[in-house]
Amino acid sequence: MNAPVRTNQYEGPCVVCGETVRAGEGILLPGKHGGWEVCHPEHAREPAPPPRGRHPGWHRRPLMAVDFAATGRRTAVDRILAAAVRTTDGRDRDWLIDPGPGLAVDPRTTHGITQDEARAHGVPASRALDELAAHLAGQLVAKELLVVWHAPYVLTLLESELLRHGLRALSDRGPGGLFPVCDPLILDRHADRYRSGGRALERVAEWYGVPHDRPGNPGSDAAASLVLAQVIGACHASVGRLSRPALHYEQVLWREQQASEAEEFDPSRKRDHRWPLGTVEALPWETPAP
Repeated sequence: MNAPVRTNQYEGPCVVCGETVRAGEGILLPGKHGGWEVCHPEHAREPAPPPRGRHPGWHRRPLMAVDFAATGRRTAVDRILAAAVRTTDGRDRDWLIDPGPGLAVDPRTTHGITQDEARAHGVPASRALDELAAHLAGQLVAKELLVVWHAPYVLTLLESELLRHGLRALSDRGPGGLFPVCDPLILDRHADRYRSGGRALERVAEWYGVPHDRPGNPGSDAAASLVLAQVIGACHASVGRLSRPALHYEQVLWREQQASEAEEFDPSRKRDHRWPLGTVEALPWETPAP
Protein backbone atom coordinates (compact mmCIF):
# COMPACT_ATOMS: atom_id res chain seq x y z
CA MET A 1 0.00 0.00 0.00
CA ASN A 2 1.66 3.23 -1.10
CA ALA A 3 1.16 6.10 1.33
CA PRO A 4 1.25 9.72 0.08
CA VAL A 5 4.76 11.23 0.08
CA ARG A 6 5.21 13.99 2.68
CA THR A 7 8.03 16.52 2.66
CA ASN A 8 9.64 18.10 5.71
CA GLN A 9 8.47 21.55 6.74
CA TYR A 10 11.52 22.13 8.93
CA GLU A 11 15.23 21.51 8.57
CA GLY A 12 16.56 18.45 10.39
CA PRO A 13 19.14 15.64 10.35
CA CYS A 14 18.68 12.68 8.00
CA VAL A 15 18.02 9.55 10.08
CA VAL A 16 20.18 7.52 7.68
CA CYS A 17 23.33 9.61 7.07
CA GLY A 18 23.01 12.32 9.75
CA GLU A 19 23.56 15.17 7.30
CA THR A 20 21.21 18.16 7.38
CA VAL A 21 18.09 17.97 5.23
CA ARG A 22 16.87 21.41 4.21
CA ALA A 23 13.21 22.29 4.69
CA GLY A 24 11.10 21.04 1.81
CA GLU A 25 13.88 18.86 0.37
CA GLY A 26 13.44 15.69 2.44
CA ILE A 27 10.88 12.96 2.93
CA LEU A 28 8.94 12.32 6.12
CA LEU A 29 8.30 8.73 7.16
CA PRO A 30 6.59 7.31 10.27
CA GLY A 31 9.18 6.85 13.02
CA LYS A 32 9.87 3.50 14.60
CA HIS A 33 8.70 4.80 17.98
CA GLY A 34 5.99 7.21 16.85
CA GLY A 35 6.19 10.65 15.32
CA TRP A 36 8.02 11.32 12.08
CA GLU A 37 11.54 10.91 10.71
CA VAL A 38 13.13 12.92 7.93
CA CYS A 39 15.64 11.66 5.41
CA HIS A 40 17.09 12.53 2.01
CA PRO A 41 14.96 11.22 -0.87
CA GLU A 42 17.73 8.83 -1.93
CA HIS A 43 17.80 7.35 1.59
CA ALA A 44 14.07 6.83 1.98
CA ARG A 45 13.14 3.30 2.88
CA GLU A 46 9.99 1.69 1.52
CA PRO A 47 7.29 1.99 4.22
CA ALA A 48 6.57 -1.41 5.75
CA PRO A 49 5.35 -2.94 9.00
CA PRO A 50 7.93 -3.95 11.60
CA PRO A 51 9.32 -7.47 11.13
CA ARG A 52 7.43 -10.23 12.89
CA GLY A 53 9.06 -11.24 16.15
CA ARG A 54 9.23 -14.67 17.73
CA HIS A 55 8.13 -13.57 21.19
CA PRO A 56 5.42 -15.55 23.01
CA GLY A 57 2.02 -13.99 23.58
CA TRP A 58 -1.73 -14.18 23.09
CA HIS A 59 -1.26 -14.14 19.30
CA ARG A 60 0.11 -17.70 19.54
CA ARG A 61 -2.88 -19.01 21.52
CA PRO A 62 -6.20 -20.38 20.16
CA LEU A 63 -8.11 -17.54 18.52
CA MET A 64 -11.64 -17.30 17.13
CA ALA A 65 -12.86 -14.55 14.79
CA VAL A 66 -16.42 -13.65 13.80
CA ASP A 67 -17.92 -11.38 11.16
CA PHE A 68 -21.35 -10.74 9.62
CA ALA A 69 -23.12 -9.67 6.48
CA ALA A 70 -26.16 -7.59 7.34
CA THR A 71 -28.91 -5.59 5.68
CA GLY A 72 -27.05 -2.40 6.66
CA ARG A 73 -24.98 -0.66 9.33
CA ARG A 74 -27.68 0.28 11.85
CA THR A 75 -27.06 -1.90 14.89
CA ALA A 76 -30.56 -1.44 16.36
CA VAL A 77 -32.52 -1.83 13.11
CA ASP A 78 -30.63 -3.95 10.57
CA ARG A 79 -30.63 -7.74 10.46
CA ILE A 80 -27.87 -10.30 10.09
CA LEU A 81 -28.02 -12.21 6.79
CA ALA A 82 -24.90 -14.34 7.15
CA ALA A 83 -22.28 -15.05 9.79
CA ALA A 84 -18.87 -16.69 9.68
CA VAL A 85 -16.55 -17.97 12.40
CA ARG A 86 -12.89 -18.70 11.68
CA THR A 87 -10.55 -20.26 14.21
CA THR A 88 -6.97 -21.40 14.63
CA ASP A 89 -8.11 -24.88 15.66
CA GLY A 90 -10.62 -25.86 12.98
CA ARG A 91 -13.94 -24.91 14.63
CA ASP A 92 -15.00 -22.90 11.59
CA ARG A 93 -18.72 -22.34 11.00
CA ASP A 94 -20.87 -20.50 8.46
CA TRP A 95 -24.53 -19.53 8.59
CA LEU A 96 -26.85 -18.14 5.94
CA ILE A 97 -29.75 -16.60 7.87
CA ASP A 98 -33.37 -16.00 6.90
CA PRO A 99 -34.15 -12.58 8.44
CA GLY A 100 -37.88 -12.78 7.81
CA PRO A 101 -40.16 -10.96 5.34
CA GLY A 102 -40.56 -7.29 4.56
CA LEU A 103 -36.91 -6.24 4.70
CA ALA A 104 -34.51 -4.69 2.20
CA VAL A 105 -30.74 -4.75 1.81
CA ASP A 106 -29.02 -1.37 1.79
CA PRO A 107 -27.54 -1.00 -1.73
CA ARG A 108 -24.33 0.40 -0.20
CA THR A 109 -23.45 -2.99 1.30
CA THR A 110 -20.65 -4.93 -0.40
CA HIS A 111 -21.31 -8.53 0.66
CA GLY A 112 -23.54 -9.35 -2.33
CA ILE A 113 -26.11 -11.40 -0.36
CA THR A 114 -29.66 -10.64 -1.45
CA GLN A 115 -32.80 -10.83 0.64
CA ASP A 116 -34.22 -13.44 -1.74
CA GLU A 117 -31.12 -15.64 -1.33
CA ALA A 118 -31.21 -15.38 2.45
CA ARG A 119 -34.94 -16.11 2.61
CA ALA A 120 -34.80 -19.04 0.21
CA HIS A 121 -31.73 -20.82 1.57
CA GLY A 122 -31.15 -19.43 5.06
CA VAL A 123 -31.71 -20.99 8.47
CA PRO A 124 -34.48 -19.30 10.53
CA ALA A 125 -32.91 -16.36 12.35
CA SER A 126 -33.74 -17.45 15.90
CA ARG A 127 -32.11 -20.87 15.42
CA ALA A 128 -29.05 -19.56 13.60
CA LEU A 129 -28.41 -16.74 16.06
CA ASP A 130 -28.71 -19.06 19.05
CA GLU A 131 -26.24 -21.50 17.47
CA LEU A 132 -23.86 -18.65 16.66
CA ALA A 133 -23.99 -17.21 20.18
CA ALA A 134 -23.40 -20.65 21.71
CA HIS A 135 -20.40 -21.17 19.44
CA LEU A 136 -18.88 -17.82 20.40
CA ALA A 137 -19.65 -18.33 24.09
CA GLY A 138 -17.48 -21.44 24.13
CA GLN A 139 -14.46 -19.28 23.29
CA LEU A 140 -15.23 -16.74 26.00
CA VAL A 141 -15.93 -19.38 28.64
CA ALA A 142 -12.49 -20.82 27.85
CA LYS A 143 -11.09 -17.30 28.46
CA GLU A 144 -9.57 -17.26 24.99
CA LEU A 145 -9.70 -14.16 22.79
CA LEU A 146 -12.62 -13.53 20.48
CA VAL A 147 -11.30 -11.53 17.51
CA VAL A 148 -13.78 -8.96 16.19
CA TRP A 149 -12.85 -6.29 13.66
CA HIS A 150 -14.66 -3.07 14.72
CA ALA A 151 -16.14 -4.81 17.76
CA PRO A 152 -18.62 -2.07 18.78
CA TYR A 153 -20.49 -2.54 15.49
CA VAL A 154 -20.35 -6.34 15.24
CA LEU A 155 -21.06 -7.18 18.88
CA THR A 156 -23.76 -4.53 19.31
CA LEU A 157 -25.51 -5.78 16.17
CA LEU A 158 -25.37 -9.35 17.46
CA GLU A 159 -26.64 -8.48 20.95
CA SER A 160 -29.47 -6.42 19.43
CA GLU A 161 -30.47 -9.33 17.20
CA LEU A 162 -30.44 -11.75 20.13
CA LEU A 163 -32.64 -9.32 22.07
CA ARG A 164 -35.03 -9.02 19.11
CA HIS A 165 -35.55 -12.79 19.01
CA GLY A 166 -35.87 -13.24 22.77
CA LEU A 167 -32.58 -15.14 23.01
CA ARG A 168 -30.02 -15.01 25.78
CA ALA A 169 -27.40 -12.31 25.20
CA LEU A 170 -23.87 -13.38 24.40
CA SER A 171 -22.73 -11.28 27.36
CA ASP A 172 -24.89 -13.48 29.64
CA ARG A 173 -23.51 -16.79 28.38
CA GLY A 174 -20.17 -16.70 30.15
CA PRO A 175 -18.90 -15.69 33.59
CA GLY A 176 -16.98 -12.68 32.31
CA GLY A 177 -19.46 -11.21 29.85
CA LEU A 178 -17.97 -10.02 26.56
CA PHE A 179 -14.44 -10.81 27.69
CA PRO A 180 -11.77 -11.21 26.45
CA VAL A 181 -12.12 -9.52 23.05
CA CYS A 182 -9.42 -8.56 20.55
CA ASP A 183 -10.19 -5.84 17.99
CA PRO A 184 -7.40 -5.63 15.35
CA LEU A 185 -8.66 -2.19 14.27
CA ILE A 186 -7.99 -0.80 17.76
CA LEU A 187 -4.63 -2.59 17.91
CA ASP A 188 -3.47 -1.23 14.56
CA ARG A 189 -4.50 2.33 15.35
CA HIS A 190 -2.63 2.12 18.64
CA ALA A 191 0.52 0.36 17.43
CA ASP A 192 0.94 2.42 14.23
CA ARG A 193 -0.99 5.60 14.96
CA TYR A 194 0.94 7.88 12.57
CA ARG A 195 0.63 5.73 9.44
CA SER A 196 -1.00 7.47 6.50
CA GLY A 197 -3.80 5.84 4.54
CA GLY A 198 -7.18 4.39 5.40
CA ARG A 199 -7.93 1.89 8.16
CA ALA A 200 -10.56 -0.19 6.38
CA LEU A 201 -10.03 -3.92 6.83
CA GLU A 202 -8.84 -4.44 3.26
CA ARG A 203 -6.33 -1.58 3.54
CA VAL A 204 -4.89 -2.78 6.84
CA ALA A 205 -4.73 -6.37 5.56
CA GLU A 206 -2.83 -5.13 2.50
CA TRP A 207 -0.38 -3.21 4.70
CA TYR A 208 0.47 -6.28 6.75
CA GLY A 209 0.49 -8.62 3.74
CA VAL A 210 -2.54 -10.60 4.89
CA PRO A 211 -4.64 -12.27 2.14
CA HIS A 212 -8.14 -10.84 1.83
CA ASP A 213 -9.60 -11.79 -1.49
CA ARG A 214 -13.30 -11.02 -0.94
CA PRO A 215 -13.82 -7.85 1.11
CA GLY A 216 -17.35 -7.75 2.52
CA ASN A 217 -17.77 -11.51 2.52
CA PRO A 218 -18.11 -12.56 6.18
CA GLY A 219 -15.89 -15.63 5.80
CA SER A 220 -13.14 -13.67 4.10
CA ASP A 221 -13.45 -10.80 6.58
CA ALA A 222 -13.32 -13.14 9.59
CA ALA A 223 -10.30 -15.00 8.20
CA ALA A 224 -8.45 -11.74 7.49
CA SER A 225 -9.25 -10.42 10.98
CA LEU A 226 -7.96 -13.60 12.57
CA VAL A 227 -4.63 -13.49 10.74
CA LEU A 228 -4.32 -9.74 11.28
CA ALA A 229 -4.60 -10.22 15.04
CA GLN A 230 -1.79 -12.77 14.91
CA VAL A 231 0.41 -10.59 12.68
CA ILE A 232 -0.09 -7.39 14.70
CA GLY A 233 0.75 -9.26 17.89
CA ALA A 234 3.89 -10.62 16.21
CA CYS A 235 4.97 -7.28 14.69
CA HIS A 236 4.43 -5.21 17.82
CA ALA A 237 5.93 -6.95 20.85
CA SER A 238 4.54 -4.38 23.29
CA VAL A 239 1.05 -5.49 22.19
CA GLY A 240 1.74 -9.17 21.67
CA ARG A 241 3.30 -9.69 25.11
CA LEU A 242 0.25 -8.40 27.00
CA SER A 243 -1.80 -10.95 28.91
CA ARG A 244 -5.29 -11.59 27.54
CA PRO A 245 -7.01 -9.63 30.35
CA ALA A 246 -4.52 -6.76 29.98
CA LEU A 247 -5.04 -6.66 26.23
CA HIS A 248 -8.81 -6.37 26.70
CA TYR A 249 -8.59 -3.59 29.28
CA GLU A 250 -5.95 -1.68 27.33
CA GLN A 251 -8.22 -1.63 24.29
CA VAL A 252 -10.90 0.10 26.37
CA LEU A 253 -8.37 2.86 27.11
CA TRP A 254 -6.99 2.96 23.57
CA ARG A 255 -10.48 3.33 22.12
CA GLU A 256 -11.18 6.22 24.49
CA GLN A 257 -7.93 7.90 23.47
CA GLN A 258 -8.52 7.33 19.75
CA ALA A 259 -12.07 8.68 19.87
CA SER A 260 -10.99 11.75 21.87
CA GLU A 261 -8.16 12.53 19.44
CA ALA A 262 -10.49 12.12 16.46
CA GLU A 263 -12.96 14.57 18.01
CA GLU A 264 -10.19 17.08 18.66
CA PHE A 265 -9.24 16.85 14.97
CA ASP A 266 -12.86 17.16 13.81
CA PRO A 267 -15.11 18.53 16.61
CA SER A 268 -18.17 18.46 14.35
CA ARG A 269 -18.21 14.66 14.32
CA LYS A 270 -18.83 12.92 17.62
CA ARG A 271 -17.48 9.41 18.18
CA ASP A 272 -18.79 6.66 20.43
CA HIS A 273 -16.07 6.10 23.02
CA ARG A 274 -17.45 2.77 24.23
CA TRP A 275 -15.73 -0.53 23.53
CA PRO A 276 -16.41 -3.38 22.88
CA LEU A 277 -20.18 -2.76 23.05
CA GLY A 278 -22.49 0.12 22.22
CA THR A 279 -26.18 0.61 22.96
CA VAL A 280 -28.12 -2.62 22.60
CA GLU A 281 -31.71 -2.14 21.46
CA ALA A 282 -34.06 -3.77 18.93
CA LEU A 283 -35.98 -1.12 16.99
CA PRO A 284 -38.70 -1.67 14.36
CA TRP A 285 -37.65 -2.10 10.76
CA GLU A 286 -37.17 1.02 8.64
CA THR A 287 -36.24 0.87 4.97
CA PRO A 288 -32.73 2.27 4.45
CA ALA A 289 -32.59 5.78 3.03
CA PRO A 290 -31.40 5.84 -0.60
